[in-house]
Amino acid sequence: MLLLDNTPSLEPSAPHGGPAHHVLICAGNALAGVDGDGMRLLEISSELELGRETLAGSVHRFAARDSHMSRVHAKILRHHSDVMVIRDLDSRNGTYLDGVRISEERPLRDGAIIFMGAHVFVYRRMQPEALAAIKACSVKPFGPVATASAAMARLAGRLRRLAATNVEILLGGETGVGKEVLAMAIHEESRRKGDLVTINCAALPDGLVESELFGFEKGAHSTATSRKAGLIERAQGGTLFFDEVGEMSSSAQAKLLRFLQDRRYVSLGTTRSRELDVRIVAATSRSIADGEGAPGLRRDLAARLGPEPIVIPPLRSRLEDVGILVRYFLRDRPHLFDIHAYRSLFLNPWLGNVRELQKAVGIADALSGGPGSIRLDDMHVGAAALAQRDERFAGNGLSHAISRPTAVELRALLERHRGNVGSLAREIGRQRTLVWRWLRVAGLKPAEYRNADSDLPNA
Repeated sequence: MLLLDNTPSLEPSAPHGGPAHHVLICAGNALAGVDGDGMRLLEISSELELGRETLAGSVHRFAARDSHMSRVHAKILRHHSDVMVIRDLDSRNGTYLDGVRISEERPLRDGAIIFMGAHVFVYRRMQPEALAAIKACSVKPFGPVATASAAMARLAGRLRRLAATNVEILLGGETGVGKEVLAMAIHEESRRKGDLVTINCAALPDGLVESELFGFEKGAHSTATSRKAGLIERAQGGTLFFDEVGEMSSSAQAKLLRFLQDRRYVSLGTTRSRELDVRIVAATSRSIADGEGAPGLRRDLAARLGPEPIVIPPLRSRLEDVGILVRYFLRDRPHLFDIHAYRSLFLNPWLGNVRELQKAVGIADALSGGPGSIRLDDMHVGAAALAQRDERFAGNGLSHAISRPTAVELRALLERHRGNVGSLAREIGRQRTLVWRWLRVAGLKPAEYRNADSDLPNA
C-alpha cells in the first residue's frame, strides 16, 4: 500500500502542465516487515527536515520510526533556481546518496537514491498530473500492487481505460518487466466472463502452429483419431494473451494476423470457419522486424495490434517500486532485513527486471531459514557485492584503494570532485589513466561535471 503523508502539503497543487513537483518517496524500511508503514510521498517546497520520530512538539517535517536515524538526521532544501540539495546534519550513521556517504551539501538528481538509517528514499521531479496518477493508483491499484513510479502510474491509468473497451493491446518491454501480470489485470478490469488463456508463442513449434492454435478435426492427419480444440478456442468469451508474439516465425505471425482480422479461424481437416468472441492482448520484448522474414514482430501484425506498443519501463528506471514489490513477494512469509541487505536491493541494476528481483527475494527467503531477518549473505552475489560499497565509501571519501567502481560510484565521485579526474584518482588511490578508462567504459564525461565557476584545475 502507498500512503500519502499526513503532513500538510508543502506546495499547493499546480494545474495540469504546471511547474514540476519535488517529491521524496519513502520507498522502504528494512525493519518494517510486511505489516509496517506503507510507502509515502513527501512533497517539498522550500525545505524538508528528516529525522527520528520524537515526542509531541517535534519540528520534523518527516519523523521516521527508525532507531538507526538521528533525531535530526538530514535536510533537503531548495538551492537557488530550481535545484534541490541534501545536507547531512551530523547524523550518527550518515546519509548516503546513490550509495556514497556524503559529508557536504550535494545536489539531487531525478531518481537519486538516499539511505538514512533503515529507510530508503527516492527523489523525483514530476508534473502534477503524474503525482495525481500515483495517488489514484495507490487508492485503486491496477494489478496486485500499487506503484510509486510516475511512469507506471500513468501507464496503469491508460491500460485501465483501454481495458474497458474491446480493442487489441500490444505490450512492449524487456523480459521480466511484468507483461503477463498486466495482461491479467487488463482481463480482470474488462470483466469478460471467459478465462484468460496465455499462449507462450516462443514455445510453439513452427510446423505445429496451426494445429496448436486452431486445433484439428478427426482424420485431419494420421494421428488425428479425434477432434482436438485449439488453444484459442479455450478463450471463448475471455481474453487471449499471446506472450512473446515476436518470437514466432514470420510465417506463423502471418497466420495469426488472418485470425486477428475478423476473429475467424479454420481448424485443420475442415473448410468450415468458426468465429470467436475473444479479447486480444499480446506482448513482445522484440523490436519490429526490419523486413520480410526478419526476426522480430512483423510490422503488419504490430499495426493490427495497435498504433504502437505500450512499453513497460524496466525496473532499474523505477527503483522506487522495489520496496513495494519485495513486500508483496514476502506477503506470506514476512521478514525483516539487515540494513545492508536491504540497501543492496536498491543498488542492483536488476537487468532481469521484476522477475529477477522476485527470484532473488525467493532465494534469500529460502536461505534465511524462515521468517526472521534476511542478511546480506542471503542475498545473491551481485546484490551483495553492491552493498559492500557502504564499507568502501567512508566519511568524505574512500578509506583505501578499491577495485573497479560501478557507474553509480563514478558518477558520484565526479560530482564531488567537479569533474577533476586527477583529484578523483588520488582519492581512490588509482592511476589517472586507469580512471579515465573506467569513465570511458561507463560512458561518463568529466567535462559535464565541471562548474563554470570552479577554481579546480582541469585534469
